[in-house]
Amino acid sequence: MDFESYADLGVRLVSSEPGALDPDDPLADVDALRAWLTGSPWMARRARPTDLAPLAALRTGLRAVFDAADRGDSAAMVAGLNRALDDHRARPSISGHDDNDWHLHVASAAAPVADEYAAGAVMGLTMAFLDLGRGRFGTCADARCRGVFLDTSRNRSRRYCSDRCATRANVAALRRRQRDARPGRSGDVAT
Repeated sequence: MDFESYADLGVRLVSSEPGALDPDDPLADVDALRAWLTGSPWMARRARPTDLAPLAALRTGLRAVFDAADRGDSAAMVAGLNRALDDHRARPSISGHDDNDWHLHVASAAAPVADEYAAGAVMGLTMAFLDLGRGRFGTCADARCRGVFLDTSRNRSRRYCSDRCATRANVAALRRRQRDARPGRSGDVAT
């Protein structure tokens, strides 16, 4: 079972929270949700307005898990994950497209999209916590960004939710250094 792709569902959901850098909310209406789910067309086709509120509530609950990780509070993470596991119970089913492609899903594809998405996201993040530990749950180092991530790098050095945020931070730091190195900056002593 591929818990990494399920964990990515949780990361994507929490990172979808509107913020200064990305004010659009994919949970604002069903069309936005369908567009956001384009990578999962079987869910996008089935998305309904009734999926919006449960996914928004799940996003809030999972945000609390990442915030607890950021504070170094494993007990709060476990409490949040246990709450989510209780609210979004896995209902495993076998799925496949031919006789060589059988695999396990944590929720039935016949369930509402919110239920299917939630069961996968919660199981994936729970397994990530158990396999990787609290220290691998991260929030983007860019204070303007609401993104989160699971750090699967070998040296546990990830600080940004995406290459986009890392690049933006590196460019800003370069511009700051260049600006500070210009002659005539206040604080420079003339010789």
